Amino acid sequence: MYGTMELGPVLNTKVFNFQLNNYKGTVHTLDSLMGGNGVLLGFIGDIWKPTSVRRILYLQRHVSKFALMGTPIALLVRDHASTLYGFQISSPLPVPFPLLADEDGSVHLKYAMDRHPGLLLIDNAHMLRQKWLMPDERVWPRMTELVKAVQQLQD
Repeated sequence: MYGTMELGPVLNTKVFNFQLNNYKGTVHTLDSLMGGNGVLLGFIGDIWKPTSVRRILYLQRHVSKFALMGTPIALLVRDHASTLYGFQISSPLPVPFPLLADEDGSVHLKYAMDRHPGLLLIDNAHMLRQKWLMPDERVWPRMTELVKAVQQLQD
């Protein structure tokens, strides 16, 4: 098991709001991304890195499960908005969740997600409820683990 509890942000602490643009220049905030049961935020580096592409494809396949549970997905990417645009137009399937440009990495840094790709499950009170930091050889956690964590927010 990859030890992540010591890395990244601290569980059950409040996270801050942010403003990032998508490839169209639309501003998104943590508040605007929230669903009825919080949000699942993904953090990756270079969008064209093969592991990043696999992570996006994985989320594309499963985004509807989370939407039905009231927990939308958004992905914060350490790239310029024009690079995200290039990815969007070249993707064989539309990306059904926001890809947000964190070009200078400031949000990655403030969330302590600057060293590892990962997912953060944040509730509507902006409390970090679960985190998964991933080594390069893993895409994301098992779907059953993610679904269980989201279901716990619903209880």
